[in-house]
This record gives sequence, C-alpha cells and structure tokens, in this order.
Amino acid sequence: MPFAIMRNAHEALRSSIQLQQHALDAGDVAAFRDEWTTFHRALVVHMAMEDDAMFGLLDEVGAGAITSANIPYEHREDTRLTAAVDATLTTADTAAQRSAWSIWKEEHLAHLTHEEQVMMPLTMKTADSPQARARVLHDRVLVPSERLPDFDWYIGWVVRMLSEHGSVDQPARVATRVFAWGLQHACSPTLWRRLRPIVESNCAPEIWAELTEKFGLNGEGPVV
Repeated sequence: MPFAIMRNAHEALRSSIQLQQHALDAGDVAAFRDEWTTFHRALVVHMAMEDDAMFGLLDEVGAGAITSANIPYEHREDTRLTAAVDATLTTADTAAQRSAWSIWKEEHLAHLTHEEQVMMPLTMKTADSPQARARVLHDRVLVPSERLPDFDWYIGWVVRMLSEHGSVDQPARVATRVFAWGLQHACSPTLWRRLRPIVESNCAPEIWAELTEKFGLNGEGPVV
C-alpha cells in the first residue's frame, strides 16, 4: 500500500489536533500556538501534495470523482476557517480562540474522513499491482513534491508524530512502519538514500531497529 504515506499522514495530523485540544483544555495558550503553527507548517505541504498531484491523478482514474466530491472546495473552506483561528492568536480573547478553533476542528476532522472514504479506493485504480502503484506514486506525487520548501521537514514530522503517538487504530510501531515502508517502496535508490536518514532521525530507536531488522528499511528504494 504505497499510498499509505498519504493516508497515515492523516494520523499524524489527527495526533497534532489532539495535542492542540490538550493545550486548550489546560489553558496553555503558548503550547497551543506552538502546536497550531507546527501543524499548519505540515498541513501546507500535505495539502500541496494533494492539490498539485494527488487530486489530478485520482480524478484521471476516477472519472472526476475528486472534483465531484467537492474535496478541493473543502481545502478552500479549511483555509477560510484557519484564517479565523489565526485572527484570534494575537488577542487575549481565549473564548473566541476556542470557539474559532472548535469550528475549524470539526470541519477538518470531517474533511480527513471524507478524503479517506473517496481517495483511498481510487488509489487502487492507479495501477494493477503494489509495485506499479509505487511507481505511480513516485512519478506523480513524490518527485513533484520534492520541490516544496518544507518537504523534507514534513517527512520527518510525520514520522516523529507516528513514532510518538501512533494512530487511532494502530500502535506507534505499526503506524510508523506503514508510513515508512510505503515511503521506501515508492522511492528510487537515490531518493531513499536521501530520505532514509530523515526517517531514522525522527523515529524512536526501538521502532527503527525493528524496521531495519524485520522490514529492510536500511536497504534501497526499489523504484528504477
């Protein structure tokens, strides 16, 4: 499942949203702002990968299913609601901040679920085998996304969040493996040699040890 790198990135986003919730509940405005800012640094990369690469690819194989499901519109709506939260960050009105963030949170979590319901079945139509789908992901998503300014940082952030928090349905070691193994298999040897140290440095040592011993993540990217 090479496209799991997009799916499990959603779990990293969900973990950050939980951290934001904890900070708000504790009344820790500084911690909330830090987590919110970091989250959106990652989200800018993730949404660009979708807007500039994934949506077009999946519309091709799905007869316009992404556009028909209004998913690009949901990105624009998310940007609008994000701006409403940002507008509260420079004020002392914590009630307004919590209200704006709660509205954004509900929209964003619903958006993630909607994307998963629509997009993940379509990824299976991009090619007939996992190896061929990995090549499509490499050519159509990873290579164009390398040009994004924070792409390398984003890869590390996703690994770190999964390594520390796991996901709703997967323990940390499994959630991290799904992302990292999928990433490796969608990489050329050159690309994986560059990204592998980023994955390793952001991964819990015991998880990285398992990934190398049992799943060969210290090997090469297979896409040629």
